Amino acid sequence: MLNELASVKNALSVLVLALVVALYLFANSPFFETDHVEWTGLVNLTSEQLNAYLDLSVVNVWRLDMRDLVADLNAHPWIASAKVTWRWPNRLIVSIQERTPIAQIPTEGGWMFLDKEGHLLPPIQQRALPALPIVTSVDLEAQEQLVATARLITLIPKNLLPSISEWNAQARAFVTRTGVEILMGEPVDLEQKFALLEQILEDLRRRGEQAARIDLGVPKSPVVTVDR
Repeated sequence: MLNELASVKNALSVLVLALVVALYLFANSPFFETDHVEWTGLVNLTSEQLNAYLDLSVVNVWRLDMRDLVADLNAHPWIASAKVTWRWPNRLIVSIQERTPIAQIPTEGGWMFLDKEGHLLPPIQQRALPALPIVTSVDLEAQEQLVATARLITLIPKNLLPSISEWNAQARAFVTRTGVEILMGEPVDLEQKFALLEQILEDLRRRGEQAARIDLGVPKSPVVTVDR
């Protein structure tokens, strides 16, 4: 009886060992290997750029540390957040939430971009984004100035934003796409100034007039110079 029990236990042990070995070999087989990522949520970034950034070689998905992969992606200046999903057997799907540029800054190295938090985003393509206002005369090393500029841009009413061509940080002035200079003065009462600007532009439109300069430095006494 004891011999029979011992034989059964040995057989079970061999079976369990065989299953463990089989599972190990299966988990480490090419069936679970991948050398690419499927990207979703890309707007300005491209899959080619992110593949080059990760430089992901052939890897077994069981051996891939998802937390390290997410940490590497979150270190990318254009990425606000990343989420990795594994799909059987070897698909890696990464959902990206990009930082959204709200303005562009010309530099010797190409176009830099500014997001709403005041983060500088390096050039990812050697081109401007025509819909975004251009920021000039800003100190790229002064984080406080970048944050203030970002706050100002985000306060521009949506209906006015498409008409804004440039913000000159030193002169504290906007230039519209039709060449109107808008002096903002000190960075205070900005909501009031933008509301006043909307009213002035609407009044000019109704009268069929074009302003050359609008000075909002003192909101209670705006100065409008009409183009003759």
